Amino acid sequence: MRSGRGIAVAAFGCAILTHHDARAQDATLQGVFNGSIGVTDNVRSAAEPPDGSPKADGLGTASPGLIFTYTTPRTAQTLSYTFSTSFFFREADASSYSNMAMWSGRFVTSPRTSLTLGASGSQGQLNTFQLEQTPGTTTLPANEGGTTNFVQGSFNEGFSLQASPVWSLGQAATFAVYNPLEDRPPRTYSATNTLTAQRVFRHDVAALALSVGYTHFDNVDDLYTSRDQLLSTLVASWQHDLGRRFSSQLDVGGVVATDLKDGAGSLARPAGLAALRYTHERGEAAELAYTYSATPNVFLQQTQLSHMLTLRAAVPVRPAWHLAVEGSLGGQLAQPLTITGGELDTGPTTLALLTDVALLWSPVIVVPDFALALRYQHMNQRAEAATTVRNTLLLSVSGAFPRRTVPGSRILMTQPFGSAGPSGTPRQQTPSDPVEGEAPASAGAGDAAR
Repeated sequence: MRSGRGIAVAAFGCAILTHHDARAQDATLQGVFNGSIGVTDNVRSAAEPPDGSPKADGLGTASPGLIFTYTTPRTAQTLSYTFSTSFFFREADASSYSNMAMWSGRFVTSPRTSLTLGASGSQGQLNTFQLEQTPGTTTLPANEGGTTNFVQGSFNEGFSLQASPVWSLGQAATFAVYNPLEDRPPRTYSATNTLTAQRVFRHDVAALALSVGYTHFDNVDDLYTSRDQLLSTLVASWQHDLGRRFSSQLDVGGVVATDLKDGAGSLARPAGLAALRYTHERGEAAELAYTYSATPNVFLQQTQLSHMLTLRAAVPVRPAWHLAVEGSLGGQLAQPLTITGGELDTGPTTLALLTDVALLWSPVIVVPDFALALRYQHMNQRAEAATTVRNTLLLSVSGAFPRRTVPGSRILMTQPFGSAGPSGTPRQQTPSDPVEGEAPASAGAGDAAR
């Protein structure tokens, strides 16, 4: 099965200087880069009049990086570094940047077991305006206004056992911390553990996942107070092949949110996912997905219940001209968990809409490691207090050197319940390829690294 998190970035100068043929054929070094220039009508994501006064400006982005991989018959390791920045010509104080280093390793510990480890760290300055993500991986707005300097770190571990040719068991754990660099910083600590059982059929995959996550919010609302919450999620997943390149996934379960500090009790809600996916060996991919889930948001220091509908695609439109389209369309209805009258309850609803589309041209292949793109992004967020609208037009260049031998997916597949089932097309899987547990992603945690 494939899970898609594509790299739409490339490198020219730095990659040419750093790439060389390693003595060992299992060691590779790749340079990546993504740069753009354009205009926006709302630099700081200000509210619409009369609540705010949006300002227009020209902007640019740059995101160079290096990826080193080393593999042996029993191990596979990846070490990467990425620098990302968004800068403005007139509103320079609204610019943002981040430095991010990541390591991941997979170790075959026996013929039937494997261990995965990973660690990441990032530091930088966040703003409401983030464009380091590619059109096929853009997430809906998750942070509040203002500029924040931060450091962030995470560690994850996974263990899998191939109990039989068709049964596999998995365990995964993750720990993360997000720390803004300010007086009385609103820190967030989170720890999650997930247990999974999976059964592979000829054209289907069935899985059961139990996840328990603890989150500690420190200095909530700029006060010396804290909040401790527990999210317990149980999900049954079914994935089905619909031919060679199409697949579907249905997850059904429930989540219980529990307040551990103020004695506000628990709140139970359903949890689910329905998705239709398309993948191709050339790297083309598309997904239509609906999810309802509960996830902690490190920026807003709250757990959110959200309905989300997304359409993501990276497909050719004119192969003879080397043209492709890539983008994301989405909508989200989110409610924060609050304490009302001493009981855990839901707060006011926020609606967020996203359109992020790019027309790509590649001189080599249609879904490329190098491309020029004309990109348009529209974001609209409606809350009780105000409405925020932002439009952005960009001309971008992206690529990678040396080219990947196997094209990767350029879109972000939906997988809100972690190891409830690998995303992408079910299979083609053999008993010798154990299914690995993966920790659920926390909303906002990935965005902090942008």
